[in-house]
This record gives sequence, structure tokens and C-alpha cells, in this order.
Amino acid sequence: MARSVMTGMAMRGIVACLPEREVFNDRDYPWFEAGEIRKVTAMVGAKSHRAADEATCTSDLCRAAAAKLLEGVGWQPSSVDGLIMTSQTFDYIMPPTSCLLQQALGLPESCASFDVALGCSAYVYGLWLANSLLASGACHRILLLAGDTPSKFVNPHDRATALLFGDAGTATALEAGSNPPSPAHYIMYTDGKGARDLIVEGGGFRNRFPQQPEQYCVSMDGGHIFDFTRSRVPALIEEMLSFVGRPASAYDLFLFHQANEYLIKFIASKSGIALSKVPLQIQQFGNTAAASIPLTLAVSGSPSVGGGETFDAMFLGFGVGLSWGAVSLTIPRTAFFSHFTHRGSTS
Repeated sequence: MARSVMTGMAMRGIVACLPEREVFNDRDYPWFEAGEIRKVTAMVGAKSHRAADEATCTSDLCRAAAAKLLEGVGWQPSSVDGLIMTSQTFDYIMPPTSCLLQQALGLPESCASFDVALGCSAYVYGLWLANSLLASGACHRILLLAGDTPSKFVNPHDRATALLFGDAGTATALEAGSNPPSPAHYIMYTDGKGARDLIVEGGGFRNRFPQQPEQYCVSMDGGHIFDFTRSRVPALIEEMLSFVGRPASAYDLFLFHQANEYLIKFIASKSGIALSKVPLQIQQFGNTAAASIPLTLAVSGSPSVGGGETFDAMFLGFGVGLSWGAVSLTIPRTAFFSHFTHRGSTS
């Protein structure tokens, strides 16, 4: 397993950007029986989600979020020397979307920019990578962009996926420094045996032009994903608490990947986590893949309970890959959190 403890990174803010169009499960899918929709909604929790228009890509949402974030934290674009783009819905096979965003945001040529193709665990992995670069002195200010537009690869007639996924883009400002002084703890896992449990089979170089159009859409083995989450995530929480040497009660927030409300509540109860410390946004935004964790924090903001200049949080990402991981970190209460609606394409 990949386990590490790192200092030298402070979170300065998170901004989330959501498409304007809101899709309601009980209104916008007349081809599904009402009973089917109620069953999915009761289990997963998603009642609506946002869907980007045809001209809007993940990069547009992340670009808008990053522009607002730079303004919110008072950073000049010229001061950013690292950009990490985590997604599975990039603009092109080549060039990297991070390069397009470096130019669009007016970041300097000296800014190291690269893409990371991950989904549900993307934010945890992205923080791990950013922390490594900041702690080593390789970078001093990093924009971590995490977003996806899964509505573009969902088959609207597939009940297993159409009612679940939503679009969003996020940006996180991360800076080298000793404030907060507490180290961040990371644990990551991968199990490629489950790669086909959540997959888009067509469009890549393994199956460039499939004869079956549905292979361009995501397919999911919901039962396997459910069992994977139910077994792996409680063990991950237990391992992280042991690794850090703190009880669940010592944390102010637990930010779960927003995949299934029932499962999140089940895991929280099993792990002794108070539901008041578990923000839930899946009802209104669905499963936004890479954007899920930062979107949830951007909407919920700093916890109102507790005092002091910081709060303690655990982020838990799990899903496609199969890949799962957690980070335990301390966040300044002065961090800038915001979310807003994107008004059409900027491309």
C-alpha cells in the first residue's frame, strides 16, 4: 500500500462551478417507470443533477472555478508554478487539458502542468501529488483542478447510470508553508481486477471505433461497486484512524465521495462517525466523480462547530479503477470556499 505522512502544504481555498441546466429524476426521464425512479432515488439519494450543454467541457467548468478562486485567495496567476488536472473527461486525447488551462488562466510558462486520469479517488490522489511537490520544494503554489462531465458518456436510457451522475468542475488552491503545522496522512489502494465494474469500453485505443454505439457510454456493475464500497471503505477509515492515532470523534468533518447516500450513512454509522460531521450533497448534484469531494466541501464550507483557527477533516475517495484512498489533514478556517453556476461555454 502507499502510506505517507507529509507536511508543508496549506489549503487556501476551494471553488466549485456547476452547469446551469438542472435535471430532475422524477421529471426528466419519462421513459422510466415512476416506481423505478423512486427505488433508485431511495437507495442512492440522487434527486437531481447538473448537466453541461453540448459546447461546455470539464475544462470550461474548471477554468471558471480557478479564475474565481485566484481572485478569492488573492493570487496573481504569475505566482502559480504548478497545475494538476484530475479528470476522466478531458477535452482531447492530445494535447493535455492542463496545457490548455495553463494558457487560458494566464499562468506562466514556468508552471508545471499535467493531467491525472482518475475518477472517484482523483481528489485524494491529487492532494497526495500536490503535497509531494510542495513538500519537496519543487512547487510553491499549486492549482489542483478536479472535475468531470459524466453526463456526456451516460446512456440516458440506462437506469443503472442515467439517474446517478452529474457534472461539475472544481479548483483548489494549495500553498507551501507550515500553516497549518499538522502533517497530512495519506493512504491509497488500487485493485485493477475490478476495472470492468465501471468502464467506458469504446473510444480509447483498445476499442477505437466500436460497432455498438452503447460502448461509447459508461457501463456499471452496481452490485460489485456496492459490495466493494461496503467492504473497503470502513476498513480504510479504521486504518486511517489507527495510522493517525486519533478517534473519529476528534475530527470536525468527514468528506465522502458522493456515490450513494445510503452507503455513506451506513459506513458512517459502522465507523462511529456522527452524521452531523458528514456533509451530503448527492441529492441535488448526484455523483460528480472527480469533483465530488471538493464540491461537497465548497458547498458546505467550514464547520460551524468547534473553535480555533483550523479544523480537521478526512477525505475518502473510492470507485472506478478500482481505486480508493483517504487523506487526513488540517485546514485553516480562513480558507476561501465558494460555488456558483456557469453560464454557458467559454470556449
